[in-house]
Amino acid sequence: MLKYRGQYRILYDLDKQGKPCEFIYIPCGIHKGSNICRHDSNTLNAYITSSIVANNLLRDHHDLFGIFQMGDSEATLLFPESRMEEAAIILKAKVLGKNLGPRPKRKVVISEDRKKILSERMRQMKANRVIIEEKVPL
Repeated sequence: MLKYRGQYRILYDLDKQGKPCEFIYIPCGIHKGSNICRHDSNTLNAYITSSIVANNLLRDHHDLFGIFQMGDSEATLLFPESRMEEAAIILKAKVLGKNLGPRPKRKVVISEDRKKILSERMRQMKANRVIIEEKVPL
């Protein structure tokens, strides 16, 4: 799925602690929570969070999508990777943030000099706050 970076927004699935897992997907706008992910080497699946939307897709685009799993409130449809552009248009694959990497942003690294400047600034702000609080009686 990383080969689609630059065309579509790529995201990692997060575990319970909020850390990225190995599962990579493309979010879709056809229904909230829907996404496209890899099924096998040449097949992709569309996870649709509404069975009504999935049935409409199967009815209108029966030549593109096939059923893998259909539940009461969700469905997984399969389609060939060679027809990804066509499926992405139908599923409204997200493109906002297409050039961003799927991993979360790194922590900001602050140098020791910058830390000293910021801590001194914080001390000054706290000192000014104490003086103001002493001048104004409650």
